[in-house]
Amino acid sequence: MQAKKHFSKPFDDGTKAKLEIFKNYLTEWLPVFISSKNNNYWDNIIIYDFFAGEGKDVQGNYGSPLLILEILNKYNDLVNSTGVKIKVILNEANYSSLIQLQNNINSFEYNRKKIEVVLYNKPFNTLFNEIFPLMSKKPKIPRLMILDQFGIKEITEEIFKKLIALERTDFVFFISSSFVRRFNELPEFSNYIKIKKKDFDESKPFHSHRVVFDYYKSLINNDYRLAPFSIKKGINIYGLIFGSNHTYGLEKFLKVGWNINPHTGDANYNIDGETIAEGIASLFEEYNTIKKIELLNKKLERNIFEKNENSLYNLYVKTLEFGCLAKHCNDYLRKLEKEKRIVIDGKLKSEKIHTLAKYSDVEILIKK
Repeated sequence: MQAKKHFSKPFDDGTKAKLEIFKNYLTEWLPVFISSKNNNYWDNIIIYDFFAGEGKDVQGNYGSPLLILEILNKYNDLVNSTGVKIKVILNEANYSSLIQLQNNINSFEYNRKKIEVVLYNKPFNTLFNEIFPLMSKKPKIPRLMILDQFGIKEITEEIFKKLIALERTDFVFFISSSFVRRFNELPEFSNYIKIKKKDFDESKPFHSHRVVFDYYKSLINNDYRLAPFSIKKGINIYGLIFGSNHTYGLEKFLKVGWNINPHTGDANYNIDGETIAEGIASLFEEYNTIKKIELLNKKLERNIFEKNENSLYNLYVKTLEFGCLAKHCNDYLRKLEKEKRIVIDGKLKSEKIHTLAKYSDVEILIKK
């Protein structure tokens, strides 16, 4: 019934922030996979919304299912011209909410000739485990999954490991990070997520989601890419965790985050306590520092001068994994070059880092 109550009142600012990220990432993701008429790699793309809800709130604000269709309408020319089949799978476990969702979908105008919408009424775990074997047999199909769970219990370690095993699947899932911080030692929490109270810094409650993110990141033993985004709702911190097998997916998600918060890119509030805000500066220069960029610069400094990293591609990947964009890396490299500490042998890139081959001849040369 919690989901039903959620849609009986206007979405709050935290929910709107979450939906904005879902919408903006889908806007970035979709044209990548439907822009080619003669695609040799995949015939289908599938968008999953496993906790679909009713489709809109009491004021008519769109939830994720209608936002998906709205974005598909935005790219209707591409949708019409592509040979790729588009399937949207919507699941809602609450039956009365599903009926309302079905009514909202039926009354929504979209390209029914090119887009197939399939509705399910099953518990998430049941549906996911039913379709996972089929997904595993067809790993090349591009998939985007929205997992907007209520609370923490659905995206278990087992489910998470299945998600990161899917080859061409990007996902965004929601988690109540403040609840993990407060109640992680209770059995009903520790059964789902194995984080200890000592993992949290009680002096930094607004960093709760970063701790939860680090837990999920610790479950990965390969090059799978993750990124967090923290969302403040009143005194509570919630968050999104994004996952992709590809640096391009990570780059696009980070772009969405930095467009929302140009200081850190990973929260809809002042997560690191910078005194800088729009039009406001401190009298003390040290308090005007944007901490995340400074930390990135120190990381790049160590990699270049202590670890002798001279591959531009590798520096870009480290930048993305740190939660920053290529332009942030470029700013620091240009500073080093201006100081005559390095020579950049080749052209810097500002986006599409994946197109810069790992063994590119673009190098960072340290000046002796």
